[in-house]
Amino acid sequence: MSKKLKIGLIARCDNGGLGRLSQDFYENLPIHRVMALTVRDRENHLDRFPGAINPEKGVPSLEEIDAFLEGLDMVLTFETPYNWNIFSRAKERGIKTVLIPNYEWTPYKLTVDPDLLLCPSQFDYDELKGMGIDIEYLPIPIDRKKLPFKLRKKAKTFIFNNGHGGYLGRNSYVELTQAIPLVKADVKFIIRSQIYPPDMINDSRVEYQLGDTLHENLWKEGDVFIHPHKFDGLSLPLNEAMSSGYPIITTDMAPYNGILPKELLIEPDAFGETKIERTIKYAVISPLKIAEKIEYIANKDITELSNKSNELAELWSWNNLKDKYLELFTKLCQNQH
Repeated sequence: MSKKLKIGLIARCDNGGLGRLSQDFYENLPIHRVMALTVRDRENHLDRFPGAINPEKGVPSLEEIDAFLEGLDMVLTFETPYNWNIFSRAKERGIKTVLIPNYEWTPYKLTVDPDLLLCPSQFDYDELKGMGIDIEYLPIPIDRKKLPFKLRKKAKTFIFNNGHGGYLGRNSYVELTQAIPLVKADVKFIIRSQIYPPDMINDSRVEYQLGDTLHENLWKEGDVFIHPHKFDGLSLPLNEAMSSGYPIITTDMAPYNGILPKELLIEPDAFGETKIERTIKYAVISPLKIAEKIEYIANKDITELSNKSNELAELWSWNNLKDKYLELFTKLCQNQH
């Protein structure tokens, strides 16, 4: 094997979370070749991956898989390889396979096991370590050049990102819209959604921004990020908000309650269970408790909390984590893992 790893990346090129992850890893690791998947009914950006193999039928064919694998040392993908023949044919050629999972979308038994499950949080690691697959934990790195720190000084404007809604309304859009009328403080709310959300709230303090927001504009406005998520092993919005200097109001549950300031964590009323690819626990969150956290910090000096977010984000920066990823991948490809 050459000294320079030849990594093949299976990428998404839409503006969802997997698309953002794909672009980030492509720009920060020495990627040799890309298999770029488009998503129907979403805006796709193949231009992010020049020269990529783009499957004609949406799912990679065997011919496209063979062209993708040619000369690689390793394949890296997020959540799924989209065609499990990528893993099986890679194994036949002695090419290592790495899957960065989201625990809730990881079945109890995979169609083809990767050589390594690389978990984005300690929570994912704890959930998946019993699968009989080699497993490691490394945080998802944050690109601090794209997401520069800005000191937030006073809690006047609260930002909420609904994204595409998510399974089970995972970001708690409905609960937030029920909480806002309970907030008496003179503050502003910006609600962003990539879909047309249900039951849009009629409140003069609320501004809706619908559709895709340019990533470079996503974290410019506002002072505090509200993210009362119901479940998550990885939350890119929380990572990005930390890097951009926002204090964060979120749910008191793993993995983020291990690092974020306790005073802004919302205690769930209860936990329920739901089946996705596996049975997972989700938080039941009271609109009243969301409102109380907003009231608690409204119009206060948040300089110290903003600086704390900056410190946490730097621990997970590409500057600090890139070498750890490359060392792990090199070790894996040298059969020493």
